[in-house]
Amino acid sequence: MSRLTARDRAGLRSIFTPPVAATKWRLEQLACHDHLRYFAFGRHALVAALRVAGVSRRDVVLLPGFICREVLSVVHALAARVEYYPVNEKLELACDQSSLPVAKAIVAVDYFGFAQNLAPFTQYCARSGAVLIEDNAHGLFSRDGDGRVLGTRGDLGIFSLRKTLAAPNGAAVVVNNTAYAAVLAPQLPFSEVTPDATFRGKQRLRKLVRRFGVWPARTATSLARLIRRLRTGHAIPPSAPQSETQLPAGEAPHAILLEVMRNTDVEAEATRRCELYRLLPALLDPLRYPPVFPSLPEGTVPYGYPFLADDANAKSARTVLARHGLECLQWPALPDAIAATAPAHYRTVWMVSFLW
Repeated sequence: MSRLTARDRAGLRSIFTPPVAATKWRLEQLACHDHLRYFAFGRHALVAALRVAGVSRRDVVLLPGFICREVLSVVHALAARVEYYPVNEKLELACDQSSLPVAKAIVAVDYFGFAQNLAPFTQYCARSGAVLIEDNAHGLFSRDGDGRVLGTRGDLGIFSLRKTLAAPNGAAVVVNNTAYAAVLAPQLPFSEVTPDATFRGKQRLRKLVRRFGVWPARTATSLARLIRRLRTGHAIPPSAPQSETQLPAGEAPHAILLEVMRNTDVEAEATRRCELYRLLPALLDPLRYPPVFPSLPEGTVPYGYPFLADDANAKSARTVLARHGLECLQWPALPDAIAATAPAHYRTVWMVSFLW
C-alpha cells in the first residue's frame, strides 16, 4: 500500500522532467583535468582503458561476478582472459584481496552510483602491480564519503554518460594516473549522423512529458512494447549470447552528447535523483522489497533504486510502480559462466529506473 504524503505525490509528479542548465557543463569539470576521451558506449571506453593499461593477448583481467555479460566483449576484443572475483550482499569484494590471482588489470564497480570501497583493490594493485580501473558507469555525479568524484579514484575511470543523460550515446575513459596519460589515443571525431529512430522516438516522448505529464508518454511506451512483443515475442529485447563477444558498432560519440552535457543542470539533476530515491520506500515497502542500499550516503547520486525481489514480488512491485508511472527491471544479465551457479543475491536485484 502506498504511504506517500500529498507533498510526496506532488514531488513525484514534478520529478519526471530533468531540468535545463543555466550554465554550461562538461565531464572535464568533474575530472578536473582533460586526460579523457569520449566514446559511444562504455564498452568502447573500457577497451581503451585496458589498452592504456597494457592489456594484450592472454593477459588476465579481473571482473566481479556480479556484472553485465556485455562487459565480456571488451576482454574478448583484446584476446585477453577473464577471471572473476566474488561480490557479497553489500556488493563489495567478498574475499580477501590476498587470495586474488595475479592480473594485468582489475575492475572495481560503483554499483548504481554508490561508492565502492576501493581499499582492498588498491592493496591488491600494490601487491600485484595490476592497474585499477574504476567502472563508474552508474554514478556520473556521485562522490564518496571523502568528497572524491567516483570514476577519478582509480588509475583509470569509466563513465557511461548515456545512462544518466538523455543522449543517443556517450561514454568516456578518464586517465587519473598521469603515468598513463601519454599512451591515451587521440579523441575520435564526434559523429554528426542522424540518431536512430529509437532515440528520436524517446525525444518525442520526453516532449510529451514536459507538456502533458508522464502518462501519455507511458501509454505510448506501453503500446510500442506491445507491438514489439507481437512482432518478436519480447516487449524488451533480451540480452543475446553473442553480446559476450561482440562490441557495439561505431566507437565515435554523437555530437548531441556535447549539447546534452552543456544543457545539464548538474545540481538540479542530482537533487531530482536523490529525491526520487527518498520517495521509493514509501511506494515499495522495505520489508517486502529490501533495498540493496538502505540509506543514501552524502554525495551519492543514484543511478536508480535497487531492491531485492523474487519473481512474485518483482511482479507485484511492477504493478505498484506502474500506478505512479514508474517501472523496474532486473539487473544485470549475468555472464553465462556465472549465471548457472550464481548466489541468490546476484539473481534477485531489481532496479527502478530514474532516466526518462
